[in-house]
Amino acid sequence: MPFFEADRIEKKYKDFTLSASFSIEEGEFLSIIGPSGSGKSTLLSIIAGIERPDSGTLSIDGRNITDEKIQKRGISMVFQDFSLFPSMNTEKNIQFGMKEKDSAKRREMAGKLLEIVGLKGYGKRSVSSLSGGEAQRVALARAIAAEPRMILFDEPLSALDPPLRKHLRSIIRSIHDSLKITVIYVTHDIEEAFAISDRILVMKDGRVMTVKSAEELYRKPDSLFTAFFTGEGTVLPAHLLFDNVEGNAFFRPEDAQIAEDAISEDMYPRHIVLNDCTVLSADFSGPHYMLGLSYQGYPVLAEVQRKPRKANVSVKIPKDSILVLE
Repeated sequence: MPFFEADRIEKKYKDFTLSASFSIEEGEFLSIIGPSGSGKSTLLSIIAGIERPDSGTLSIDGRNITDEKIQKRGISMVFQDFSLFPSMNTEKNIQFGMKEKDSAKRREMAGKLLEIVGLKGYGKRSVSSLSGGEAQRVALARAIAAEPRMILFDEPLSALDPPLRKHLRSIIRSIHDSLKITVIYVTHDIEEAFAISDRILVMKDGRVMTVKSAEELYRKPDSLFTAFFTGEGTVLPAHLLFDNVEGNAFFRPEDAQIAEDAISEDMYPRHIVLNDCTVLSADFSGPHYMLGLSYQGYPVLAEVQRKPRKANVSVKIPKDSILVLE
C-alpha cells in the first residue's frame, strides 16, 4: 500500500477540469511540473484541504483524508510568498504550528529547527528584517515544526534569484534526506525538479501525463509533449530514418555527432546517418555550441564542443538513442 494516494481526483471549473491519480511512497520526494494552467497548484490545494474535490479520494497511510479539515490531515505547506506573521519574531513564527505546549520546549525546538535550516541565532529577529532566502527558510522551519506526515511546496523558490534558488533547493533536499519527510514539490523550473526529486509527475491540461525519475523522463520520455517539455530535441518523420516505421523519431542534441565530411552508412551500422545538413546557426553557451541544422527541410539540433568551419556537415545518431513517439 502506498503512503499517499490520490485516487481518481476530479475537480471541475467553468473552463477547466482537473483529473488526477497518482501515489507516492513514505519518505519520497516527488516534484510536479507542467505548463502554466496545467493544474499543478490546484492539485496541491486539494491535497492540502484548501479546496475540495468533486469526486475521488485522498489517503495517507491507508486513512481517508478527503473530507478531513486542513489541520487534521498531518500536512504542512510552504508557499511562494513565505506567509510569515509580521507581528511575530522569527522564533514565534516557527512556534506557531507546534503541538508542544510547554514554552521552554517550544523555544528549544524552535532553536533546533533554526539550526537545521542554517539560521542559528536568528530567533529574536523581526521577520521584516530577513532577506527573501532567510524568510523562506523560516517558513520551512515552521512547516517542519508542525511535525507533519507530509510537506507540500508550492513554487517556494520562484521569487528568488537563480544562485539563491540553487542554494535553497540543496537545503530543502538535505533536510528531506535527514528527516525522511514525504514531500510533494510544485515547480515551474525543470532544472530544479531534475536536481532534487526522486520522481517527477508531469501534468498537462489537468491530467497526469507520466510519473518517472528525472533520468527516465529525459532519456525515455513516453510522448513528444514530455520530451520537449523536459529538454531540447529534434523530431523527424520516422520514415526518413527507418524503413516501414511511421510516427515521429525523436533524439536529444547531445546524441547528434557531427563531422565536416560525408559519413559512410556502411561504416556505422548502429547509427542513423544524415549527410548534407546545412548549418543555420551556432549558439555559444560556454560549455558547448548548440547548432541549428537543416536536413531535407527539417530542423535538427546538435550539441558540439567546437563550431564547424563548413556550411554543410554530416550527422550520425546512435539508433538506440532515437525514440519513436506520438
